[in-house]
Amino acid sequence: MKKYIVLIIIATIILLFSTACGSRYEYVEDELYFVEEVHYEAQHYEAAQHYETSHYEDVFSSGRTRQEYLDDLDFLYNSLVKNFPFFGVIYRGMGIDMHSYYLEKRERLETIDDILCDLSFAMQVNGQFLGRAREWGHLHMFIDGSHTSFLRLHLEAFNYDVHNGDGIFVNFLAELDNPATRALHNLSDEHFAAPTPTEQSVIYATHSNNIETEILEEGRIAYLNIHSMDFATMHIDEVTLLDFFHEVADYEHLIIDIRQNVGGYNRFFPNLIIAPNISESLEWEYYLFLMGGEHNNHMLTPWMGALGEGYFQQVDYAVIAQLPYLSQEDIPLLDYYFHAVNTIYPSLQSPIFGGKIWLLVSEWVFSSSEQAAIMTQQTGFATLVGQTTGGDGLGFQPIVLTLPNTGIVVRYSAAYGVDNLGRNNQEFATTPCIYNMPDKDALQTVLYLIG
Repeated sequence: MKKYIVLIIIATIILLFSTACGSRYEYVEDELYFVEEVHYEAQHYEAAQHYETSHYEDVFSSGRTRQEYLDDLDFLYNSLVKNFPFFGVIYRGMGIDMHSYYLEKRERLETIDDILCDLSFAMQVNGQFLGRAREWGHLHMFIDGSHTSFLRLHLEAFNYDVHNGDGIFVNFLAELDNPATRALHNLSDEHFAAPTPTEQSVIYATHSNNIETEILEEGRIAYLNIHSMDFATMHIDEVTLLDFFHEVADYEHLIIDIRQNVGGYNRFFPNLIIAPNISESLEWEYYLFLMGGEHNNHMLTPWMGALGEGYFQQVDYAVIAQLPYLSQEDIPLLDYYFHAVNTIYPSLQSPIFGGKIWLLVSEWVFSSSEQAAIMTQQTGFATLVGQTTGGDGLGFQPIVLTLPNTGIVVRYSAAYGVDNLGRNNQEFATTPCIYNMPDKDALQTVLYLIG
């Protein structure tokens, strides 16, 4: 029997439904929430990959025609043009012209003789086209054996939802269930079948090294390092955090460090950090925009309703007028929008910690940890210190897209997330309230300011 251990489950709801229905952030011990996977670092196209050689030598010796590879490349590019709203953001942020790289790659595929196998095609397209985006907008290709393990985590979560949950990922699961993708990633009927009672259980971690605590100055300064927003360790981390908050309740300063935290579960920070330490509810907001491409609509309809009829409504000028910093170049691409207003409620009758809270951030803060930085800044829960973050913290589960001939799977963020002024979070990220002082890191800066 397949061993079903989900340590990091896929994100399905990034505050979308709780916001729309007016519900609150609250810790529900026995309820299953899907969570976002920890960021898969964007350096794949620069380094050689490790393959499951025995499997991949067979799969990548496919004997496909050159035209089939060209068709897959064209399908990928055209799908992104119609559904992925970040080409302009990528160009403005990094000077990367994805259209030009596509044309160069296509011209090369038309002429060179050493590309007619799936492995060469995948590596070249990822290295010379897709990977140039460096995962901005969660743009990523699943290629080799390490990616197969990562893809299977997605697949397990999609499968669990389809057979035991709300079925919002039925089209995600169907997108991966095709002969080419099955062969590429060695997937069998077992991976798509209804989970057994044993497999249905989310197996939580039995121990955690996720939380690091330290007393920097007895009776005055406490330090807390959160390595990830990990769903699997959340039940353990909650105990550790609450115990520590009580231990330092009367301290003057609490320093929370998420500088190396690249994401995880979106409710980790509001549930475990903010809610126990506030006396009144806090609100924060953002906007999500979508392109009205056929693939977006198809994938999201079971989840959010058809575009224009469900959660996402057609963009109008009244919405645009409320967002003065929304990119004028991107506005023509944005067909639908959703305005999220989120409320974080106190989880206790009175806050545990009553002193000053500092949040340390860096360029590595991404995805769910980026969302933590955004809500902290908007609500004033803590003072942000450090460097501009990595961004991409406003959105929902990335969309999967399968290339028709090779079965190669690409994922991308369909959600163009902006703050309440219209600034795209991937492009502008979050700027700290206080930047690092010269020759000091964020922790040293805070300690200097505390005196």
